[in-house]
Amino acid sequence: MDATPAPRPATAVGDYVVVEDSGEFSYYRSREDLLADFEYVGEAPCIIDRGATSYRLELDEHRHLRLGPPLGSVELHWLRQALADAREVHPEGHRLQRADTAGLAGLVAGLFETLQLERGTDAELGLWSLDIDGLATRRNLLADVDRLLAGNSRLETVRVTDPFGHQYRPVWHPKHRHLGHAGFLSYVEIPVRRRPPRG
Repeated sequence: MDATPAPRPATAVGDYVVVEDSGEFSYYRSREDLLADFEYVGEAPCIIDRGATSYRLELDEHRHLRLGPPLGSVELHWLRQALADAREVHPEGHRLQRADTAGLAGLVAGLFETLQLERGTDAELGLWSLDIDGLATRRNLLADVDRLLAGNSRLETVRVTDPFGHQYRPVWHPKHRHLGHAGFLSYVEIPVRRRPPRG
């Protein structure tokens, strides 16, 4: 272990997404939560704030971890590929499949939203809405949506809307029963159809 976490400051501003040395993505509500979860500098090769600015961990004069100075904007193509790789390796950890966005700001905003929703960290974000065969219901968290849809054999008629207004169709992914998991649900965004401008 290279360092111990620094004492927690009284206040923190902003939340962060971390691409860990394993390639996995994690969401942290604050700088303090982030620093408390890591033990050495290279464990978090890329830390991103909501403005798409990247950071790295460094040691202070007392060998405590701290967030280093801003390094500039995270590179769009690298971030898109890292996210695609993480989804391929751990699809059950990235279950909200949003439609691709054109730019860095949209990609980062969507990344923060989906990680918050997938990790179930922010019930105050709002309610999920489900339409099952024309019957509407609401739930607090993605885990609650999963429980409601567990065992539903007619998912093609189900539409799920997240607290940010994105609509999805649920998809069941069976796993080998000998591994101890029957499977998991993912949610594929239904792109909004834009009307062509009147000419």
